[in-house]
Amino acid sequence: MKKVIPHFLILFSFLFLTACSPADQGARALLGNPDAPVLIEEFSDFECPACGQVGPALEALIHKNPQLARLEFHHFPLSYHQNAFRAAEAAECANDQGKFWEFAQLNFENQKSLTDDNLKSFADQLGLDRVAFNACFDGNEKRAWIKADIQDGLRRQLSYTPSLYVNGQLVQWGGAEEFEAYLKSLKE
Repeated sequence: MKKVIPHFLILFSFLFLTACSPADQGARALLGNPDAPVLIEEFSDFECPACGQVGPALEALIHKNPQLARLEFHHFPLSYHQNAFRAAEAAECANDQGKFWEFAQLNFENQKSLTDDNLKSFADQLGLDRVAFNACFDGNEKRAWIKADIQDGLRRQLSYTPSLYVNGQLVQWGGAEEFEAYLKSLKE
């Protein structure tokens, strides 16, 4: 019996520590063909005015060139944006129901009013299962996921949003046309 208890404790500890791992909290929001040769990683903040311009432009670019590039969204809510972290959590709860990009669009369109009540109303506007959304959002189920994204951004020494990585290299946004030309040059 003595040998069973230590093995049980080890197994229980492993299960407890891995239960809240960000990797287990769902898939990263991805737009475009998963096999496209160019990976764009967007580190963004839903209250950042520049992100509100660049994010939708990137989405349009991916819709126009789905075989060229794929876009991964990473959260980097800045500490002085009061509601950005909660908006990121809400977007990830929407992602569980396949509506991340639509939710992100509503966040960007309503940057100055990202209260918990408004975030919940966005879920209603998108026809999300409100019980599941509220359980996720009110239970802070995506907190570890957002914190992991922040830590990744800090590890990469990010200090601003939006920050864009193309195939692992930090690049500057110079406008949609210039960025599209740059992406196409990578494919050649």
